[in-house]
Amino acid sequence: MKKSCFFILSAFLMIFVFGLSMASEEPSHPEIDLIDYDGNEISLESNIPYSPKNTCGECHDYDEITNAYHFQQGRTDAKGNIIVRDDMDSKNPWLMSHGMYGKW
Repeated sequence: MKKSCFFILSAFLMIFVFGLSMASEEPSHPEIDLIDYDGNEISLESNIPYSPKNTCGECHDYDEITNAYHFQQGRTDAKGNIIVRDDMDSKNPWLMSHGMYGKW
């Protein structure tokens, strides 16, 4: 009984201290301006889509990120054939593949 109480109390204390340290840290990413596909700055209130490549590509390797496993998951089948289709699921037209590719 004493061991389990000690364990629970220790775990709670570790979580509490970790939470305090995370809450006191400054954000790790600086503020950025959103850029559209034409290279123009857009506001947060805008309904114009932002371009991840134009917004993040200046500092981050966009090509490496977009070719990562999780980013491409569902784009191809096991043989490497592209399986993304606009008509993948008629009940959920926003789904373009069985994986994560094309979902939002």
